[in-house]
Amino acid sequence: MLGYCLAIVRRLALPALAIGTMLAAAMTAALVLGDGTPWSGAAPQALAAGAAVAFAFAAVLTITTTVGAARTARRYGLTLSPEAVALPSVREVRVPTIEGRTAFQLTDSVRHEVEKDPVLRVDEVTAFGHGTLDLTLRGPSDTTVFVRVRVTTGPNETAAVVEACPATRYKRLDAAACWAVARVVEEGAARALRAETADGAL
Repeated sequence: MLGYCLAIVRRLALPALAIGTMLAAAMTAALVLGDGTPWSGAAPQALAAGAAVAFAFAAVLTITTTVGAARTARRYGLTLSPEAVALPSVREVRVPTIEGRTAFQLTDSVRHEVEKDPVLRVDEVTAFGHGTLDLTLRGPSDTTVFVRVRVTTGPNETAAVVEACPATRYKRLDAAACWAVARVVEEGAARALRAETADGAL
């Protein structure tokens, strides 16, 4: 969880700095122009106030985001990690080339594996075809997540790339739900590809 906190702090550093700087500039202008305070007296006060606001902004968002993310991770049976901060959340599964299976067949296997997962609920499948699977999912956190799975086959390996992002813009900070859903879909894709590998070897 500490690693996740540090990743959130790094993510919030620039927005917090921008807010603190704007507040300090506005306060300095108000003190100098409105109250007639000399620059030498106004600047330290404004900088201190800006720094305090920036710190409070970063601290409050870090704590609330971390608590929410930890709760989400527990609901999915996962351990929170710094990877949960990134959006979109991207996961990959790579296995040796599966002989006798097309990308469509492999994508269909992945879709069936995701649909029968006890943790996830499929809201809608928006695209399904040759190596393409787009769907919206919900999990225990009840956040709707858009997931894109791309399955490719080559001479040396077969790969499934899972990309997850919030389905609605106001949930942009709920990266942990996307990370958790991406992890579950990744595990489902891995099971599907391993099963196809075993069937292809028979």
